[in-house]
Amino acid sequence: MNDTTTFELIEDRHGPEAKAISEGLRAHRAAALGFNATSQPLCLVHRDPSGRILGGLVGEVVLDWLYVEAFWLDDSLRGQGIGSRMLAQAEETARQHGAVGAHLNTSSFQAPAFYQRHGYVALGGLEGRPHGQRRYWFAKRFDGQDPRAPAP
Repeated sequence: MNDTTTFELIEDRHGPEAKAISEGLRAHRAAALGFNATSQPLCLVHRDPSGRILGGLVGEVVLDWLYVEAFWLDDSLRGQGIGSRMLAQAEETARQHGAVGAHLNTSSFQAPAFYQRHGYVALGGLEGRPHGQRRYWFAKRFDGQDPRAPAP
């Protein structure tokens, strides 16, 4: 077989090409599920008195789950319970939007123990991302059930 297919490399995740791919995926998902999935963005921010951002959580509630895309706290705030309260507020907001649980990924040099303390279960991992470290995928069902088990 003579494969003459070529691919154009575009080093941009937000341009019109990336948007077209995302639209195609959304259309495929809607056809497979029989409905258009809605996404509820979620962004929690912690600021100092001057308004400077010292931490926050970015995610979305989509397909019945909260996906935590980014979660960061300045080093000066760690260990004070601020991250725990922020995660709890994100989870509660997600519940109000119909989420049954939350999922996220983190690395061994970041916060796997933090998420485990808050009831998250490791679903899997990837060694060597980056070299000498491990990437983890975590999830938590809000009803306390194991997220690896079939839904009740």
